[in-house]
Amino acid sequence: MDTVESRALHISERERPPRPADKGPIDWPDGHRRLPRRIAMLSYHTCPLAAPGGKETGGMNVYVRELMRQLGRRGHLVDCFTRSQSQLVPHIPDTDLGPNVRVIHVAAGREAPLGKEGAWDVVEAFISGVKAFIGAEGIHYDLYHSHYWMSGYVARRLQARWPAPIVHMFHTLGAMKDQSRGEGGAPEIGPRRGVEQDIFDTADAIVAATPVDRRHMLEWYRADGDRIVTVPPGVDLSRFRPLGRATARRALSLPEDHAMVLFVGRPDPVKGLDTLLRAMALLTARDPGLRTRSCLCVIGGDKDGESRGRDAEMARIDALREALGLGDFVAFMGPQDQDALVDYYNAAQVVVVPSRYESFGMVALEAMACGVPVIASDVGGLSTLVREGRTGFLVPFGDPAALADALWPILDDDAMRDALGAQGAAVAEGYGWPAIAGRIERLYERLWAGQPLLLA
Repeated sequence: MDTVESRALHISERERPPRPADKGPIDWPDGHRRLPRRIAMLSYHTCPLAAPGGKETGGMNVYVRELMRQLGRRGHLVDCFTRSQSQLVPHIPDTDLGPNVRVIHVAAGREAPLGKEGAWDVVEAFISGVKAFIGAEGIHYDLYHSHYWMSGYVARRLQARWPAPIVHMFHTLGAMKDQSRGEGGAPEIGPRRGVEQDIFDTADAIVAATPVDRRHMLEWYRADGDRIVTVPPGVDLSRFRPLGRATARRALSLPEDHAMVLFVGRPDPVKGLDTLLRAMALLTARDPGLRTRSCLCVIGGDKDGESRGRDAEMARIDALREALGLGDFVAFMGPQDQDALVDYYNAAQVVVVPSRYESFGMVALEAMACGVPVIASDVGGLSTLVREGRTGFLVPFGDPAALADALWPILDDDAMRDALGAQGAAVAEGYGWPAIAGRIERLYERLWAGQPLLLA
């Protein structure tokens, strides 16, 4: 047995808390009595427990974590397999996700962040580790739900050994990332497009986040539309909710009269932070007083300047900030956990999502749920999520002047800002996680029953 398999068995014997017990029939939310199902959630390159805003973390982490939590509450037994990125993190940590949910960190390569290229290089070792773990536990999974293209590759390999339906969600598409990468963006790694095409050709169901996302799948990958179901991500409305700007600012020790423009996103050229910096330079040139009574707060990347300098994208952003003369006007706060994010959203006058591409736009939804107006690029899922003139404004991507023009009235007009925020919170009510997880569960049920998918 190779080292990876030995380590996986070692995890099983020494670190594993009691496996969720096989249960008899249980009462389900729909009123029926059925046996629970075992689901393998695959999130290979990024752990759902990690704070959003890191180099390889973002809305997908939140999505996987919250979906697992909801499925566990519904009686499913859910194991999420992810690559171990630190020897200091238990391979099966205690979590707050509920008694039916486990996160399993499988050693593959160095237990350290590797980036997408490095992660792809050790994907076979990860597959071996997952197989060893499943074999040691004697588990049969009823369904594989994979996230992002590398996890879809893993799901295919597991399915070949232990047949079960595959549901896949891409979260982002390689074709769209390449088309939208912009200045400083590197092309997606070589195998991505081919692996994505194979997933489209073979997965039992594909989840699209929006009708726009579905259209991209049909146009760029010749996908079978009968196997694509549109289900948006959800938001935890018990956490992301309006708190009041004064309350949030006290929690963050911010002065109440200081305007905050907020950006939340990992360091990636596709996120468009450079466009926002240029827009803020235009605004402060229009009204120099903004430099003393407002700031741009950036959540994501590294907080420490020296650490930022080691990341090519953050170094590029730092250089642009200095070239534009913004200096201390921009505050880098690093990644923040979900509870802190709630305070930042509520403390902000406006949240800006200037991305060149988003399949959905989780940041925009979280901000709306907190009652904060959103200005976003008119691309991808943002085009349908942000309601023009109702919850915020849409602007052409990569256009600093248009972005500055949209920001100006929100910063200047309290009544407009409050009206947009209230309508955003009302729209977000339709995206609560219990309802979204119910739609995903109904997709599972149709696959298990061998029924045609209900398209939407």
